[in-house]
Amino acid sequence: MRILVVEDNSVSRELAMHMLKQLGHEVATVGNGRAAVDLQTTQPFDLIVMDVWMPEMDGLEACRKIRELEVPNGRRTPIIALTAHAIRGDRAACIAAGMDEYLTKPIRRQTLLEAIQRVTAAEPRPVVNPAGSSAPAVPIAENSLLGPWVGADADVLYKLGPVMIESTKTSVSDMYRALETREWITLEREAHSLKGSLGIFHAAPVVDTVRRIEECARRHEQGNSEVLMQRLQSELELVHREVEVRCAGPAPSVTGA
Repeated sequence: MRILVVEDNSVSRELAMHMLKQLGHEVATVGNGRAAVDLQTTQPFDLIVMDVWMPEMDGLEACRKIRELEVPNGRRTPIIALTAHAIRGDRAACIAAGMDEYLTKPIRRQTLLEAIQRVTAAEPRPVVNPAGSSAPAVPIAENSLLGPWVGADADVLYKLGPVMIESTKTSVSDMYRALETREWITLEREAHSLKGSLGIFHAAPVVDTVRRIEECARRHEQGNSEVLMQRLQSELELVHREVEVRCAGPAPSVTGA
């Protein structure tokens, strides 16, 4: 199938693209809902995987516009929603906007495959893993902020390590800028996006720090946000070093979903 991935977070976008290509699909990507509507209008895709919260045009509005454009020709493209965390009412909002499925991040290859099968009524087929045989988890250093990278998606994380480092550095710079100017909506949105990237790489303690920043931004708490941003910067320095060390060696071969 020809699949369009709509995601403003570069790490999440690359992850979804790699997974879908490994499943044998042709993939294109865009970074916001407006671009998705434009592209779907000119060259319709067989399936769309769309983040819910994006700048310029969010996933819900983009989905509604796509559904409106489909009315004259009777075509309905399956759309799978992605969100960084499950909130009560989110699924209902996605379905009401016209989406067909709802997945929370970090996405896993098997759950993505199952969602695609549900919305396309495809016959179940095994996940194809090009990496080969299984291997034990990479030893985790004491006091590590990263969990082990194992399972069917581990090979992708080793490929995306450098992308993650650059993406999170940019996110932190944008968050500091938003905090200095008290642009709370921007700070909340950047924290939300960063949380997704760190979740993909199993950095649970840092995800918790970013979640707290997101909550502080929602409440416009300047002092607490500043303290948490300093903590986040220190934690990310450790995470970046560990990612560099892991990605410098060969990725372990994995199998299964």
